[in-house]
Amino acid sequence: MASILENELFEAFANVSDRVYIYVCDMKKDLSRWSQPAVEYFDMPVWRECKGTVLHDSNGEPTVFAGLMTRLDTQNKYDSLTGLMTIYAFHSRSIAGEKGAALLIGIDEFRKVVSSYSYSFGDEVLVEYARKLTDMCPPNWLMYRMNGDEFLIMAPGGSQEDIYEFFERARRSAEIICLEDGRKITLSVSGGAAKYPENGRGREELLNNLEHSLEYSKSTHRGSLSFYSDKIAEKHRRMQELKEDLKECIQNNFFGFELYFQPLVDRTSGRIQGCEALLRWKGNRIKDSNPGEFIKILEDDGSIKQVGLWVMTEAVKHQKKWSEVYGEINVSFNVSYQQFLEENFLSSLMETVKCYGVNPANMIVELTESCQVEQPEDLAAVFRKLLDAGFQVALDDFGTAYSSLEMLKKLPANYIKIEHSFVRELAVQGHEIDYIIIENLLSLCKRLECKSIIEGVENKEVDDIIKSMGMDATYLQGYYYSRPVCASDFEDMLKKNNT
Repeated sequence: MASILENELFEAFANVSDRVYIYVCDMKKDLSRWSQPAVEYFDMPVWRECKGTVLHDSNGEPTVFAGLMTRLDTQNKYDSLTGLMTIYAFHSRSIAGEKGAALLIGIDEFRKVVSSYSYSFGDEVLVEYARKLTDMCPPNWLMYRMNGDEFLIMAPGGSQEDIYEFFERARRSAEIICLEDGRKITLSVSGGAAKYPENGRGREELLNNLEHSLEYSKSTHRGSLSFYSDKIAEKHRRMQELKEDLKECIQNNFFGFELYFQPLVDRTSGRIQGCEALLRWKGNRIKDSNPGEFIKILEDDGSIKQVGLWVMTEAVKHQKKWSEVYGEINVSFNVSYQQFLEENFLSSLMETVKCYGVNPANMIVELTESCQVEQPEDLAAVFRKLLDAGFQVALDDFGTAYSSLEMLKKLPANYIKIEHSFVRELAVQGHEIDYIIIENLLSLCKRLECKSIIEGVENKEVDDIIKSMGMDATYLQGYYYSRPVCASDFEDMLKKNNT
């Protein structure tokens, strides 16, 4: 039995971890041996979990009992999936008096990976990428798995150049992730970095600044690394004020929100046949926010559903008012992907048009095509219900998203809106390819028996080129005819249109 108690393997396993402790017992001689870390630690009061195995001799008598003990007070300091330290371990570490740099890496659009494959596939990807990052870390650097797909690397004594070099290696290593079963996937990662103590004297301040820097990278130039700066701090402050202002306006009966209207013009007659309702907003502190900025915030926190319902109601109310005076007019309004999948979306729309006595055929419901559609089958079912109820449906910004043709194949629609980026520079030399794209999109619309709206008609030259095409566009839209205007100004346009 002495050979078991004094075995070299025992010595090796005894020091394999700072949180798992091994022991072995000679059950016949009542002798046992604990690893030195266990002896040093367990004279303190602490909960622990013991697991072991009993070996028997040829007569069935127990001879050896060996096992391990785990400190339950430290289990949450290690991530069960990757084996890395967690945020709890980070918060137990002091950085007082230490100088260095820190890096927060996040996998771009990781949710899409999970939805496209599975949660288990996503876990395998995280494990493999964590292994790659661990192998790249110098001996004195520390690595933690944060929430979800984020990894924190602490580099005591590290410089800004060290972090840039490490991130570039981390970015390249994510380009091909090979799993154990041979499957491969390409990832994009973004990074946020900060020096300490300059940008964080304490753990919370440092971690917050890292999160802000990562968010900046993802929102401005995905796949890049951003070091914390005054510019990032200012953008974060602005975002916080925007969020607070938006929430206050929603709670105050949507005060500060307003609909503007841009005319849809008949290609042949030049007369206004409809309009697109566009959301505008001014907050109490932030008065210069554009839709691309504030709508993203509304989508991120889910309040786009409330605001979208307000937009829908206002669009219906204006259609009713104008149609009574100026005759039939189509009003289109944008609906977010989140709204489309709301259980009560269609019933709310139906109740609203019924309440105001509006013909559903005069309402065009638009899906911004560049949005991330994760469940096209569910969305297609909503589209079919809208069409069955008499509404018109449009795919907005057509041609800009990677899945434009796929969405056209899966989503039944009355209108295709040709995105302005293909249109506005038609008159500029070297943009002949835009002409070919538009010509073929119009041909596609004709063969699919879809109506078309060409956005981005900004000047007479572009207007002339569009009108010279052999294929007919249903409506034209752009600054050449009018910028988006407030409701009263659009009503003045309708008066002139009917004289």
